Amino acid sequence: MSFLLDTFCIISLLACLTQASLAKGFTVGGYIPAPFQEPSPNIISSQVLPLTRKPGSKSAAYLRNIQLNRKADGLYQYGVTDLTEEFEGEEYITGISFGTESFQVIVDTGSSDTWLAETGFACVNITTGASLTEADCYFGPTYNMTSTFKQIPDENFNITYGDGEFLTGIVGTETVTLAGIKVPSQEVALVNFAAWEGDSVSSGLVGLAYPALTSAFSGTNPANDVLPTNQIEYSPIFTTMVTDKLVAPLFSLAIDRGSFGGYLAIGGLPPVAFAPVFASTPIQILTLAAFNITTQYSFYTITTNRFVYSGSERTQYEVGNWPNPFTDSVTVPESAFQVIVDSGTTLIYLPTGIANAVNRLFEPPAFYSDYEDFAQNIDFIPAFEIKQGNLTCRYEYQPVSLHDEFSKNL
Repeated sequence: MSFLLDTFCIISLLACLTQASLAKGFTVGGYIPAPFQEPSPNIISSQVLPLTRKPGSKSAAYLRNIQLNRKADGLYQYGVTDLTEEFEGEEYITGISFGTESFQVIVDTGSSDTWLAETGFACVNITTGASLTEADCYFGPTYNMTSTFKQIPDENFNITYGDGEFLTGIVGTETVTLAGIKVPSQEVALVNFAAWEGDSVSSGLVGLAYPALTSAFSGTNPANDVLPTNQIEYSPIFTTMVTDKLVAPLFSLAIDRGSFGGYLAIGGLPPVAFAPVFASTPIQILTLAAFNITTQYSFYTITTNRFVYSGSERTQYEVGNWPNPFTDSVTVPESAFQVIVDSGTTLIYLPTGIANAVNRLFEPPAFYSDYEDFAQNIDFIPAFEIKQGNLTCRYEYQPVSLHDEFSKNL
């Protein structure tokens, strides 16, 4: 995975430690398996698709399931797909084809399933479960099942995302094309039951994480699903591309906060101007012991070198951090801890001590609220930087206004 740090911004980082305090069976591990090859060359991909921004937060689906304890070298191609942004860029969508039908889908590095809403699906209220019309889930065009989709018998699809949205459906295979790269018989899901707050544009999601996070289960009744008891791992689309030697084991996101959305490049780098110096860090295995994920890759988990802000060398450990991310339980001169790199959210989740210290630097001081959707009258915005390897990325705060179209879902 590659991150461009010049005119395009680094993709969002999610600190696992904040999620961990709510999860069952979650521990932080530092296991870094030996790399299976040298770093991929910095080659510009020849096929490009755009990203579009949209509001929402579908991040960390597997961690959300755990919180809820849900019963729930060959000849490579290079593919680049444009990323398009909507509203304030809370998520990014791009184009994908199932068979001969084309759709817009959310790009999510924090989950692994590729799915579309099926025509005729049932929509329900995310809080009450009350029946709604299809239009109330705000999907884009839905998928009309054809003879090319082959349902896998005695399996079901069942996933809950970080914002509480949940989906169930069927699992099968279809020819899927992403960034011009055609993947025959790719395992995907069709959603026939949804609690969803969409954007009226995107019809589903493409997950780019590892097989351990896939959400297929044995049986046909989602109410009987239990992680990991009847989970059936399968090969997600990017894993299939790599194992079938369709692409090099590399994808890149170049995310733009302007009117354009950016690019997703598969098998190479996107065609944008960038500094020739890259930060490199190993992908680590995040231990989810209670769910038998101890030696497998799951999320794109890395360790940051440091979060830099005024007074960062004096930040104190506070109750609410679990486990203690600080090296000496007193100060964090390097504040290194594991984070998940997740394109499905704009949020940066931090341990309580660091989050509180940064929030106090705003004038007036910032605070978290489940009931406030925006801040106003900010007189001073502090500097905040993320150090990774030999590079430091300054996080640029931007004012956010909620459009009426977005506000319908708040």
